[in-house]
Amino acid sequence: MFISAFWQKQSGHIVAGLRGVLVRAAAMFSSLEIKFKLSINIAIIVVLVIVTYSLLILPGQHRVLTKATDNTCIVLLKKLSQNVRGLMLQSINDPDALAEVRAEVIRTRSMGVEGLEYVLVKNRRDSVVAHSNPEWGNGILHPNEVADLLKNEAMVIRENNQVYEYYYPIIMPDKDRKIPLGYACVGFSKSFFAEPLNKTKKLIFTYAALVVIVSVWGIYFFARKMVNQLHELSRAAREVGSGNLEVHVAPRSKDELGQLTGEFNNMVMHLREKVQMQKFVSKLTVQMIQNSGGSKMEPQEGERRYTTIFFSDIRNFSTYAELSEPEQIIKLINIYFDVQTQIIEANGGVLDKFMGDQIMALFQGPDGVENAVRAAVEIQRAVRELNKQRDVAGELPLWIGIGINHGMAVMGKMGSKNRMDYTVIGDVVNIANRLCGLARAGQIVVEYSLTRRLNGHYAFTRLEPIYVRNRMKPVDICEIDYDREIIL
Repeated sequence: MFISAFWQKQSGHIVAGLRGVLVRAAAMFSSLEIKFKLSINIAIIVVLVIVTYSLLILPGQHRVLTKATDNTCIVLLKKLSQNVRGLMLQSINDPDALAEVRAEVIRTRSMGVEGLEYVLVKNRRDSVVAHSNPEWGNGILHPNEVADLLKNEAMVIRENNQVYEYYYPIIMPDKDRKIPLGYACVGFSKSFFAEPLNKTKKLIFTYAALVVIVSVWGIYFFARKMVNQLHELSRAAREVGSGNLEVHVAPRSKDELGQLTGEFNNMVMHLREKVQMQKFVSKLTVQMIQNSGGSKMEPQEGERRYTTIFFSDIRNFSTYAELSEPEQIIKLINIYFDVQTQIIEANGGVLDKFMGDQIMALFQGPDGVENAVRAAVEIQRAVRELNKQRDVAGELPLWIGIGINHGMAVMGKMGSKNRMDYTVIGDVVNIANRLCGLARAGQIVVEYSLTRRLNGHYAFTRLEPIYVRNRMKPVDICEIDYDREIIL
């Protein structure tokens, strides 16, 4: 009784100790880095595959196939050789002996050996004595190899695209010497040999499939949480790619996946901040940063560049602002700004800044003037349609005047050390602003020289020249008549 109780107590301690070891091992495995977890799983799978393949498939397959085939062939050939060697001595001059050799060949072929396609016997001069199926040819053994075959009592194997041929010499022992009489040959179809190989391959594939299934199950069992976390991150990344920046992935661990999840959430937060900040930064500044590839190098202080300057201004907006609430003012001005911004960007323009109820935009490139005028025409037409809708709804309409100029401007960063903007300045900008100030509601005023760049697409009316400060000569201007657009 005492011994039994002692062993029960000891076995309980052992089980508890093993349980504690397993718990600590599980905790240690859970805290490992992902690469170690996956490495352990993959190592186990590889070991299982190799061991299973080695224990179940490889041993003895090649040896068994080779030995079975060789044994079958040598038995057939030895028996045939013994049966015909006496007849071979008589076959040259004895038709009956020749007939017996042929009959023996036919009997050998008719023994029902699987895969056996034909049997033939040749004399020592390599002439066919008997053949069970001449359609298969008279053998593929080279004449030089025939001499070597007759010297040795050993089986020789040759092959072509269709068959394996086994050759065996026919020797007549005579006292102290052996007389070579010829040789016998059996041909086995390669398809017969391929059948056991195919069975072996199927067996290999079957066991491989079992190992893969077990391995996949094991990987899923041990890495399920990691894979689920990766799937969740992947779905969230697709959401971000489609433009949804409101996604958030909850971390589930403290390993690299947990760190990756945290970094992903930080990235999404910064993207949201960037999108919000871009709304308050001029498109020209954003383009400058993108063109520099985000480099820390400061942009150039200034560079001269031909550009087309576009100004638009809401007419009589100050009067409306005095009579309306601030919320209504902001809502109304944003409606007209949104219409103009979409059209400007659709025509290749870059919105530089909003200045109260005024918009400044830039059009660059060889088609800058034509694009700017097209945008101005589309804006005036869109505003006219918008005002019709507002008038029907009993809402106050607003009208816009537009001024456009083209010339050399200075483009670069401007501002203080802590607050900068990237914009353009110069006489061309001042004149464009002046033209915008002269434009009446629904009018587009441009410098007269710009009309040469419009390729006759728009009708225009010359206006009285204007005098600009610090200029000796007046500036010729004209109005684009967008209701009489010329279509070429």
